[in-house]
Amino acid sequence: MNIIDFFNLEQKRLHSWMRVSVNDLTPQEWHYQGQGKGNSIAFIVWHCVRTEDNILRFILQGRPPIWNEGKWHERLGLPPRVQGTGMPTEEAHQFHIADAGLFMQYVEEVWREFEEYTASISDGGAELSARTVTVKPLGSMSAIQAIGQVCITHCYIHLGEIAYILGELGKQGLPY
Repeated sequence: MNIIDFFNLEQKRLHSWMRVSVNDLTPQEWHYQGQGKGNSIAFIVWHCVRTEDNILRFILQGRPPIWNEGKWHERLGLPPRVQGTGMPTEEAHQFHIADAGLFMQYVEEVWREFEEYTASISDGGAELSARTVTVKPLGSMSAIQAIGQVCITHCYIHLGEIAYILGELGKQGLPY
């Protein structure tokens, strides 16, 4: 198994677990705000998917993100450029997805395209390992690290946040 094979497995697992975690949430559960500065499940999922979209399309392929190309921001009434990184807590707490079903169409498009992208890599990640990209605000890193650190590890951390919130709501946390 090479790093790309591993990434394929983990990315599919991440997407599957996140999908199961949000599958039957009410609008109130999507937007539940616990104590303190934590964000809602809606915000966390949006942030993760927007991040994956930006890494896949803009950083790795030099193309407009699906978010922009499909005018998802207009269709969902959400910000056109931001993805949640560094957003002030007050602004993040006001974030609201009015149509979770429509939003999940965007999510599934990003996940499908990213999984197809990584599955199409035939050199085990050699080219991506040699290629340097810039991921704001993290700086320069190899393209392979952008996938592993930002799109997989980072989003798994956020999946843990979702599991915690689900527990607060009396629901199953991680879908083992």
